[in-house]
Formats: sequence, C-alpha cells, structure tokens
Amino acid sequence: MVGVGPEGLESALARVVMVNWAEEVVLDTFVKVAHVTDYRTFVSGITAEDLEGSRVMELADVRNLVRITLSGKILIGHALENDLKALNITHPWHDIRDSATYAPFMREILSDDKKLLRPRKLKELVQNNLGREIQELGKSHDPIEDARSALQLYKSERMAWEKAVMAQVATAQLQGGQAKIDVQPLTNRAASPEQIEFSPRHQHAYTPPYIGGPPTLPSLRRHRMLATQVVTAPPTSGGYNVDTAGYPMYFRGRSAPSRMQGYHPQHLPPPATYYAPHHFTY
Repeated sequence: MVGVGPEGLESALARVVMVNWAEEVVLDTFVKVAHVTDYRTFVSGITAEDLEGSRVMELADVRNLVRITLSGKILIGHALENDLKALNITHPWHDIRDSATYAPFMREILSDDKKLLRPRKLKELVQNNLGREIQELGKSHDPIEDARSALQLYKSERMAWEKAVMAQVATAQLQGGQAKIDVQPLTNRAASPEQIEFSPRHQHAYTPPYIGGPPTLPSLRRHRMLATQVVTAPPTSGGYNVDTAGYPMYFRGRSAPSRMQGYHPQHLPPPATYYAPHHFTY
C-alpha cells in the first residue's frame, strides 16, 4: 500500500501479486493511484516510477481480474481481511485459509484468568515454523516472498487444517444453515480458543496472501455436496460479508471433482489445473 490524503495517513492499494500452487508468479502488476503523498518505499518498495510504467492497471480492472481468478478457489494467506477490503471483494469463509487466525499458529495469552489467542506476525510464523527469515530489517517487503511464505505455512499444516475446516462446515450444517458463531476481527483484539476453534478461522488481519491449492480430499467430496444443499447462511463478519448463493461448500480452487479423479489426497494438483493465488502489498 502507499499513502494518500493529508500526510499520507490513508492507505491505497498499489500492487497486486498472484502466485500459483507451484509458487510461480502468475500476476504482478501495479495499481494506478491518484495523488500519492507517501510511497512508503522503505516498506513497500514502490517508487513513483513504478506507478507510471507500463505495468500499471486501473483498480477496477485489477478487482475484476482478481475476482474472476478467486472464483471457485481457496484463498490462502496471512491477515486477509484488509486485502479483500482493499479490493472491495468478498470470499466465502469456508474457502479461506488465513494463517493469522489459524489456532495452532496463534499466540496464547492470559487475560483475567482466561486464555485468549492473538495473531502472530507472518515474519514470526515463518521463522518458527519454516526456519528462515523474511522481511529483514532495513529492507522493503517482497510481496512475492511473502505470498510464497504464506502458502508454505499452509502446506506444512494442510491435512490438519482441512480437518478443522471440515468440522466447522459440519457444525454449520447441524445448525440448519445458520452458523451461530460469534466471529470477531482478530487484528485489534484477542479471541478465546473456543471462539477460534468453532469460527471460520479464515478471518481478518492483513499482509501477504496466496490463493489456490491442492485437490479437495476425496473424503470431503460427499460432504461438500451435502453442505451445498444445507448451509445457506455461513458466519459473516468484518471483511468477509459472504454471499454463498450457488457456492458449493468445498468448491475450493482445488475443488472441481472432475479435475481430481485419480489423485491421492497427498498428491500435488494436476499440472493442467490452474490454481491461482494472490498477494497484495501495502
């Protein structure tokens, strides 16, 4: 993001990067911004020349491109709420994997003798779980590196993560399509372990995201079809004002059953299948 308005205190989307399941960059474009007052180059790496070059697109065009790409895909990333908000798009909660709100990745704290979970920074998660450094001090953030890192975090927990999502969808089914879950944005407040466990943990926060993913597990196929008929009003809150009309519950980017026949759950996506992800810098 770059700064706009008086003193550059307001933020505007200035770059969008998309990578696929193989971590290959499929989109890297700058977004046209009027009257930039602070390029925030020390963090964003964006300069005035970047926003005047041939790789600059109108925000509306970028929004449409990302919306089309996300359709039927899993969105994977870190702190995704503001990313979606910056583009003014939504995505089904059950198709979001946010490492900022995935309970095993969160920090447990005590408040009034109560256990709460708080999001960790992407840099900390990568250091603790992947054993390497990103976002080095004194250097601008690399959106491609951040997007790949978020994807790698998901891959490291993929099986357990998908089981948790399946349980959440089952809970929504049992509630007759009305998922009575109190979901709070986790960017600025803590949440109890119970709240995280039974709420769409693909919620809120912000940094690099990635979308796309491996095929849906065969064990989820029947569940997906049932959920399509039952769950009509999944949890909503914050940036995820979900509209699920016509959305199958597990139609993730790795979703279409016809694409996945013959693939073992642990296999990578079929080479011919396109699973595009995205990352927004700010």
